[in-house]
Amino acid sequence: MAQRWFVTGVAGGLGQALATALLDRGDIVVGTARRVAEAEAFARSRPGAAHGIALDLDDHARIAAAVEQAMALAGGGIDVVVNNAGRSLFAPVEETPLDDAKALFATNLFGPMAVMQAFLPHVRRQGRGTFVTISSGCGLMGVPGLGAYCASKFALEGLCETLAIEMAGFGGRMMLVEPGAVRTRFISHGTAEVGARGGHYGTLDGGKDLLDAYYQDKAMAPEAVAAAILAALDGGDPPPRLVLGDDTRPGARAKFQALADMLAD
Repeated sequence: MAQRWFVTGVAGGLGQALATALLDRGDIVVGTARRVAEAEAFARSRPGAAHGIALDLDDHARIAAAVEQAMALAGGGIDVVVNNAGRSLFAPVEETPLDDAKALFATNLFGPMAVMQAFLPHVRRQGRGTFVTISSGCGLMGVPGLGAYCASKFALEGLCETLAIEMAGFGGRMMLVEPGAVRTRFISHGTAEVGARGGHYGTLDGGKDLLDAYYQDKAMAPEAVAAAILAALDGGDPPPRLVLGDDTRPGARAKFQALADMLAD
């Protein structure tokens, strides 16, 4: 039976790869994109199965109406909500303007929060529903130059962990996806760069070029990440966390093991 999905950020990258995989297997996808032309192009890609909504996640006041529109386009219900859209910021913590950090949180934390708030009454009414939240390895570990981005993902993970507990009683499920580098345009197009780079942090003076080089060596294909997400969901109860990537799993394992050792009797 075809499932009905709501996926933010389908114009490119992981959102596009996931939406394509879902459509290929016969599911229905309501996807959002920031620009009208991108939303319309997505809808034209699979008439009748793909539906596009132009939505800027920074426009929190419009999200509830977009969710109602998505429910109608999908035939009255959504089975899985994927909070995928986001952006990043490269700068040492010292040189990160607070206004830029606040804007990052508006997209990466409060946008997904507003989406979840809008869908929760429907999940409660249906007695089921799954939220898939695309976090990052940066939601598990700090990364130099990405302090504000890491902070926004740490906050997002705390929100999702709490919501998973709150909605368990009425059938809601949550899966956090924590990939490492993914081969998309996220660095070139989704990451702003600020700060004077005045020599205080020599290892960061390469700016976004450092990230570009890292992604060339470590990045996973977005299609592989999409396949891993679907395999986890299709296997029954999704894991609370899906940590992906050889660049993320060892660090995550070491961090959680260190915490376990600290708490051991």
